[in-house]
Amino acid sequence: MSADFQSRLSSGATHFVFKELPMRKCSGLGYLLSASLLSAGVCLGLAPSTLHAASPAPESDNEMDMLLTQAAEAAVGRVALLEGQSRSRKVKASLDLRQNAIIVHLDRGFVPRDYGPEFEDQRSLINVALYAVAERVQYVPEVKYLYGGFDIYHYFPEIKAEDDAAREAGERKRRERDEGLSRGVPKGSGMAFVAAGHGYYFHHGERTWKTQRTEHNGVMEGMLTPTYAEELKAAIEARSQMPVIRPRAQGVVDPHPESGQEWWRMAARYAIASQYPGNPEIWNTKAGSSEANREYKEDINSRPLLANHVSAEVAIHLHSNADEAGTARGTRIIVQPGRAPDAALGSSVLCAMRELIQSAPGYESFVVSQTPHPEDKGENRLADLPSIIVETAFHTNPDDAAALLDPVFRAASMKGVEKGYRLFRDGKACVPLAIKKINRVTVPSNGSAETSVHFEGNPQFPVTLSFTPAFCSQPGACQAGEQTISEASESPIQLRLSCQGTGYGMVNWSTVMRDADGVTSAPIEHWQTCSNDG
Repeated sequence: MSADFQSRLSSGATHFVFKELPMRKCSGLGYLLSASLLSAGVCLGLAPSTLHAASPAPESDNEMDMLLTQAAEAAVGRVALLEGQSRSRKVKASLDLRQNAIIVHLDRGFVPRDYGPEFEDQRSLINVALYAVAERVQYVPEVKYLYGGFDIYHYFPEIKAEDDAAREAGERKRRERDEGLSRGVPKGSGMAFVAAGHGYYFHHGERTWKTQRTEHNGVMEGMLTPTYAEELKAAIEARSQMPVIRPRAQGVVDPHPESGQEWWRMAARYAIASQYPGNPEIWNTKAGSSEANREYKEDINSRPLLANHVSAEVAIHLHSNADEAGTARGTRIIVQPGRAPDAALGSSVLCAMRELIQSAPGYESFVVSQTPHPEDKGENRLADLPSIIVETAFHTNPDDAAALLDPVFRAASMKGVEKGYRLFRDGKACVPLAIKKINRVTVPSNGSAETSVHFEGNPQFPVTLSFTPAFCSQPGACQAGEQTISEASESPIQLRLSCQGTGYGMVNWSTVMRDADGVTSAPIEHWQTCSNDG
């Protein structure tokens, strides 16, 4: 027999080209397998739980509570006081392991005169400081506050009533939709609602038009979020096959008459007022109020109320995040406490964002929160549909700000949001892409045979399978290559392999799957034999 043996991979199938070969014992196979696994590296996994630079972990619960209390005292002492607030003389914070939440005790005097977006923002700044401490030990998703021994709804029962009313309306809508589906009559608009946060509004106290957020590290949040909303809109329309409503004006450079600002820079309230003049209950919710920031509050309210009005299937509010220290990093999602569908949506979106962001070049270690953060925010509270706030990254951190300005990060993060929503909508679990098994196959000489590629995950097609020989029965004769599967398929994918020649040969392939978004599986090894048996 001749020792001449050659293997190659073409775009159509994996081939062997050979003359007869004696069978060989693969004595080095164990070493080759180990080396292949060691060289594979990390493809995709959970981000580190901490969202801040590493610090020494406390040694006891008492020490943790002391550190949390110190962080809470500092944060409460830094925030700008709102009307009716006094600086809390009593500040105590502790980690409740049973609830996996931080509990903060403050004075009754820290309750503001009005519950509004400024109070929500103030609370968020304190939360970020507390998460930085707790996450040295474990991931903690929630902070709960007691003011003089009572939760905030004790002082503002109307806020709890808003939450209850929207929740009950949402549950009613879901029941009606489920009943309609059971009768074969689909309910719902089939539309997605994508809101870019902030923009210009009129401040009645200062008698001027101003932005809701100031610039940090080259990022003006209200001017950046429309670019993310446009990216997400395109992804949802193309991949989820849904029409998208955006409440802010889209790309309109004509001036807004009263402010002189280009329309796209204006807060959603003004575009909604222009498009729905007969529905002031959406955009003029503070009619008759003398509050200086009433149009700011109306803008917050107008977004979920418009989503309710058009019967959208989902509301996604896009923001960037902030902390006073400038050290917090990463992606977080905020959901309304107590709403299971919103929490499930938030978890799915975080999972998919992690997968897509960490597959983008340069963002392999970008931190994405493990689970959503329950926190009462008007944008979610007033919505009677699944609603989430996506805090894409921290504009107060220089590295995160650079990411926010990067089109690569923008595309990856918004594809992740779309994918996470689509999986939630379709009732599919978000799991990492992984090849579980490729069946061993024996192929006749000068023939071909199919084998099955079993995988987990939700790849975006087309997918590419890349083959590298981990063992070849004649070293140097087996060449690496790729095959592309264009048609979307559930697991398993059918792969056709072929052999050319009349002899015998074996190859152990190390194969990875890479989808259209760059999401890549870990390698898996599998055998192909070319046989001249009759």
